[in-house]
Amino acid sequence: MKKVLLASLLSLAGALVAPAHAESTYTAPAITTSTAAARVDMTVIIPQVLFLRVGTSSGNTATDSTVDSTTFTVPAANVGDASVIAGTGGDLTAGAVTVRVYGNGGNISLNSATTGALTTGTAGETIPWSQISVAGAALAATTSGFTNAAITHPAFNTGVAGGAGTAATLTATNRLVRVEGKWTYSYLNANIPAAGTYGGTAAKNGRVTYTATQL
Repeated sequence: MKKVLLASLLSLAGALVAPAHAESTYTAPAITTSTAAARVDMTVIIPQVLFLRVGTSSGNTATDSTVDSTTFTVPAANVGDASVIAGTGGDLTAGAVTVRVYGNGGNISLNSATTGALTTGTAGETIPWSQISVAGAALAATTSGFTNAAITHPAFNTGVAGGAGTAATLTATNRLVRVEGKWTYSYLNANIPAAGTYGGTAAKNGRVTYTATQL
């Protein structure tokens, strides 16, 4: 009798601590129109992501190290005459680059940063960033799932030491930002600097760094 009672108690204890994995309903006796119901709760977890492309990229989830370059060559007859000089280079050629931003955490701040005026490496030989113009426009073709339109370019910091520019805010819809467009760079050619090659490397202040920040 003791053994039977002990076995019964152990069975009851096991039933009390056993986890519930699913729901069930038992209906008896069952007749026409009788029902039995069971429920399952579903959970989907979406990670927060942030992506910025300016120029060349192998995909919308890729981290690539390619840095595109744009070169402005001023004809000798036009030095400093304010005729706008188109660039060469960029992933879209002719001084134009693809811009694509997406994130799923709300508004995004987009900014540029420079390290000072473009220079030849010789003291006193500089071209200010105010001489580099950037025009925004839509891409020739739209990528599925993106809004294709002109994206405001964050103005360059034209200070002697450079630094962060003037940020542009990309406004989210339902916490989602998915925008694309292109930026085309040009040289305004309003100054008459000394002959030489200005910028082109980080050491000569020729590099712009763009940053997307989740707000």
